[in-house]
Amino acid sequence: MYLRNKGLMTMLGLFFAAACASISEAGCPSTGEGTTPGFNRLCNPYFGQTHQHTGWSFDEAIYNVRVGPENAYKHARGDEVTHPSGYKVQLKLPLDFMVVTDHSEYLGMLLRMYDPTNPVSKLPIAKKIVASGDDVEASTAAFYNLVSTTIQPDGTAKPNPILASPRLRRSLWQEYVQITDSFNNPGTFTTLVGYEWSSQPNGSNLHRNVIFRSSDNLPDIPFSYFDSGDPEVLWKWMDEQRDQGATLLAIPHNGNLSNGLMYARKDFSGNSIPITEAYAKARMRNEPLTEIVQTKGQSETNPMVAPNDEFADFEIWTKPVAGPGVVKIVETNYVRNAFINGLAIEQDIGVNPFKYGVVGGGDIHTSIVSHEEYAHTGEHNLKSGTPEQRLLESLPGEPSKIEQGSAGLSNVWAEENTRKAIYDAMARQETWATSGSRITVRIFGGFDFGTTTPADSNWVEVGYDKGVPMGGTLHAAKEGAAPSFMISAMKGPNSGNLDRIQVIKGWVDADGNPHDKIYNVVWSGDRELIKDTGKLPAVGNTVNIADASYTNTIGDGQLMTVWTDPDFDPSVPSFYYLRVLEIPTPRWSTYDAKVLGIPPPPGFPPAIQERAWTSPIWYSPHKVKRG
Repeated sequence: MYLRNKGLMTMLGLFFAAACASISEAGCPSTGEGTTPGFNRLCNPYFGQTHQHTGWSFDEAIYNVRVGPENAYKHARGDEVTHPSGYKVQLKLPLDFMVVTDHSEYLGMLLRMYDPTNPVSKLPIAKKIVASGDDVEASTAAFYNLVSTTIQPDGTAKPNPILASPRLRRSLWQEYVQITDSFNNPGTFTTLVGYEWSSQPNGSNLHRNVIFRSSDNLPDIPFSYFDSGDPEVLWKWMDEQRDQGATLLAIPHNGNLSNGLMYARKDFSGNSIPITEAYAKARMRNEPLTEIVQTKGQSETNPMVAPNDEFADFEIWTKPVAGPGVVKIVETNYVRNAFINGLAIEQDIGVNPFKYGVVGGGDIHTSIVSHEEYAHTGEHNLKSGTPEQRLLESLPGEPSKIEQGSAGLSNVWAEENTRKAIYDAMARQETWATSGSRITVRIFGGFDFGTTTPADSNWVEVGYDKGVPMGGTLHAAKEGAAPSFMISAMKGPNSGNLDRIQVIKGWVDADGNPHDKIYNVVWSGDRELIKDTGKLPAVGNTVNIADASYTNTIGDGQLMTVWTDPDFDPSVPSFYYLRVLEIPTPRWSTYDAKVLGIPPPPGFPPAIQERAWTSPIWYSPHKVKRG
């Protein structure tokens, strides 16, 4: 069955009156009491950013970004601020939470080189960097010199001993935390302490964003690539921080740029190493989430590894994080394949090393969130801070900025807008990602929802009582029964109507062979599934390319359904996640082309279908290790 209702106020009531809880292993909806007037044991949806850079990142300061975390927090909470290129920007709708994740390598150092009163500006290494000024080619040359000589270890590159001194790093880290604390406003706008660990062996991206639950019991100095480029050493350090009272997690990002390393345990030479139970447990203990989309592309899948997925060709980025060349397109770059491969590994060792929830990210390097297609302001200041730079200028050996997307968003269901509640929702994987719009989506899986549907005012409470939310795990309750899923999504403000909701299922058979299938489960209009393929005709397209506009005359404001897996085998471990698609709307490059009075750039889609992805619901039968 499926249901559609265009009454957005009705849908808002259903979302906000519904119960919220952690996964099945962790209990029922919250019975505690909150600390803010907005506390709701039934939970609220919160939209945020878990991956943001400011002038405290070495690769941002060097491109003439002279503002720090303060600018990012002000912009995210809805203030009008100045973009580093000099113009004013303001979000149409503020975010609920923000994690600034500047690189731990030389955190805050380069910004101080531009201050002639700061001792750091007197260092020999500062001369070339400061001399580059606001010239993009000179800044790029200075950047690559800094990276090649002091950041990426290759046997000869060593961190600058003065910039890497523990005393200086400790002082800047304390200042960084204090800034974050000063913008935290429980109940209104939450800031969490975080940073980025920037491992990139041989150009393969293995970066992680490290996020803390509070600013209590923080490490004296954040762990950096200078300490180790091995994720397992990072996890060991994180375990040590827990022993000292910290609560923290890491979020890997851009698996699409990892040359197959992100979701397959390999050493840096590319030789496969069998995953052990200890490794899998360490990974899941430290990394409950992974980033599925950001400005450098989406990591859900790729047409080359999912040729039958008609929506796989979305914001594809195949260049290295920096410099010339291309990355390998292999299945172990992508989240969907990681989910499937994790099930197979679990059959062998009893633990799934890739049982991730998902979030979106920005990775924008201007202190500006930039998740709105109609107001995209670029990833780097001197490289892409203006429409001219994004569409008409390029640097030799650098990827075209037209290939980049706008920022994604990280979103949670939490009891209130506080550090504790936001962090705990991330830790239990009650999260979803969007490509930048504010689609609100919820799913519950279970075996006995009775006649309850998302049209009922108590549907989420029933979902928690008799099932599990996104991030949860189902175990068979009745012999032979197939799981049902209560599903609901609502369009975001300032964005397109919804086209469809898809359930993406993955599983491994008794021999450990991987499989996946995409089900269209609810959609707008009177379209009918094509019998032979199960595919759905396109929703249509109202985009006026020349005018960079569209109309919401197609699609629906909300979609709801109850869907039962028609191909369920109770003996087979599997997962289910949602992909929610909007109708076509103009891509940021089409808005820029209108500003410049030129056609949209050839070779890139003038319109895209913004989307949301939920963390999976997992099904786990009683299993016996194979072999």
